Amino acid sequence: MLHISIDEFEASIHSFELTCQECHIGVEDENHETMKGSGAVDCGECHEQENRHGLQAKSENRTQCYSCHTKHGTLGRDNEDSSVHPDRLKETCKGCHPVECGGTNYLSWLPSLRIASHNKQDFGRAYVKDNCLGCHQGETFHGDKEPINDQICYKCHLPLKGQAILWGYFHPKVDFEKQPAIFTAAIVYQILIVFLCWGGFRFYLKKIF
Repeated sequence: MLHISIDEFEASIHSFELTCQECHIGVEDENHETMKGSGAVDCGECHEQENRHGLQAKSENRTQCYSCHTKHGTLGRDNEDSSVHPDRLKETCKGCHPVECGGTNYLSWLPSLRIASHNKQDFGRAYVKDNCLGCHQGETFHGDKEPINDQICYKCHLPLKGQAILWGYFHPKVDFEKQPAIFTAAIVYQILIVFLCWGGFRFYLKKIF
């Protein structure tokens, strides 16, 4: 049987306006006696925003609204406990984008070059890599052309086929198709590391024997 946390739902923004059956329109009675499961939920019935997240993925693997906003505990983005609050956004995005949120895949950190740029004295905005919405604004998430917030990182660092306009890759990956330069550099470094290890091993062998 499926269970939800009643306390979590009652604290959500939906509990004040909606009942379960207003979202789960396929359920014909409260006891679920006439159908199995809870029925599909279409957030677009109330929300005008289009879900553009993961358009390149297969339909069965696409990110759904609840992947970011949770299923029954949806809170306003200004709520500190919300999954889309600025302080928790990195944790939420990391579930699907570990590399972009600070993690590294195979040797991607090695050929990645980081240069400190201009000073950023405006404390009203978050000039940090963890600020996902600084670049990935409304059209990326909901289909809206207007930005979600007042962060302006995207004006200079708007991704251009995975590569930042100003300098290099903002999210380096060892990926032959998307980032061939990083992939090639990682392979070269790997070969150099192998030769260095082999050279050191031979050096100590000669010293011993």
